[in-house]
Amino acid sequence: MDRTHLANIILTLMIMLTTPILWSLGETRLDVYLSMYTLEYLIVKALFNPRRLYRDFPSYILLIIFAIIVGYRVYEVLMK
Repeated sequence: MDRTHLANIILTLMIMLTTPILWSLGETRLDVYLSMYTLEYLIVKALFNPRRLYRDFPSYILLIIFAIIVGYRVYEVLMK
């Protein structure tokens, strides 16, 4: 099996498992879901290095969103 197909299948399975697990834990914050999806995407990308035809813009966008979420959470903790 091609590593790109394998990476897509594993990423799909991880996202399909993450959503019900977080929902069953009672998680309602959108930033938690986005953070988990971002980490999953970056981990799959790092492990399988799937072939891309163009630059990986979703990776850049997700990493920026993740940094903003983490920065906001750190700011909340420091201001308490």
